[in-house]
Amino acid sequence: MLKRALFVALVLASGTAAAQTDRPSEELYGRYAPGGDCSKQPRIEVGKTGVFIDTAAGRQGPLPVSVCYSCAGGAQYEGIQQWVYVKYGKDKWGGDNMPVIMMFNAEEKRGLVSIEHDNTLKTPIGAPMTQVVRAKLFRQCGAALPAAPSAAAAKPTSAAVPPKPAAPAKTPADGFAAVLGGLLKPGEYAANSFYDWRHIETAPHVTWAALPPEMLDKPMSNGEYFRRAGIATVAGQQLKVLAGGARTMVMNLYFKNEGKPIGTPALLAALKGAGYTATLARCPKLKGLNAPVWYRLSAPGKRPGYLWVTGARPPQQPWEGFSLSLDEALKPLTPREAAVYTDRCA
Repeated sequence: MLKRALFVALVLASGTAAAQTDRPSEELYGRYAPGGDCSKQPRIEVGKTGVFIDTAAGRQGPLPVSVCYSCAGGAQYEGIQQWVYVKYGKDKWGGDNMPVIMMFNAEEKRGLVSIEHDNTLKTPIGAPMTQVVRAKLFRQCGAALPAAPSAAAAKPTSAAVPPKPAAPAKTPADGFAAVLGGLLKPGEYAANSFYDWRHIETAPHVTWAALPPEMLDKPMSNGEYFRRAGIATVAGQQLKVLAGGARTMVMNLYFKNEGKPIGTPALLAALKGAGYTATLARCPKLKGLNAPVWYRLSAPGKRPGYLWVTGARPPQQPWEGFSLSLDEALKPLTPREAAVYTDRCA
């Protein structure tokens, strides 16, 4: 796993661009049960007074919730899914702890509800909610079931997402520069916001694993609990790619080149030729020290990010590594790091 000295706090809710409220919309009003049979329990009830659950322990609610209208696909999402997060106090970062999500109109199918439980923080949710979580899928009672797709139209959930059409890269450096540029945040995004998991599919030359992102039992090196793997193919050379982030947003991109090194000078020249500015932002105090460095990467129409670079050092480290942080500030140096690195790089 690639390592670097950046850290972003884990956020399990949606980004700043997501539209949220504490009231479910009227179009969700109704009762939901396994198979759409409301003679069965557990049930979910949504109405003007809020969201309730009805189990063997009785009817409980209204539940403290946060309703998100764009968490399924980001700020530009125009589908029908609505995510209802159930609150259980505060997490260790001071935000709302919302380990249970009721995804209404799941898979863009009206009346279908999918329940997801994130037990990362081991939050007790009680026996009634545990029954709801175990039921997993609910349908609105009395609603017609959506037609099953034909065999020809059905797509396997494990299918990879191919890259967007792009002009062939002349060199691996040119291709990788295009990948990095495609993964920077668009300029219209607010500062300190992040894009969703579908946005990375707009980057050229990268084939991504199918959604949803994989949820981890233990965090990645920068605190991410969700990841999505990919392969970048640039001028006949392949790099392993890993996107890391929270449930609804991407925060960091990691790259591992086990083939012929691209080389920092070639990459910087390719970035400059493509209109990007790479400014050395953090470097070793001792000149000539073969250690990772950080560049601030920017371009017109893009939010800045930070590119971490470590060259191949065979035989101990035969691969070349990079990571792109979508955070717009470097984490302050620790006393131990300050003995080796400086942010004053001439």
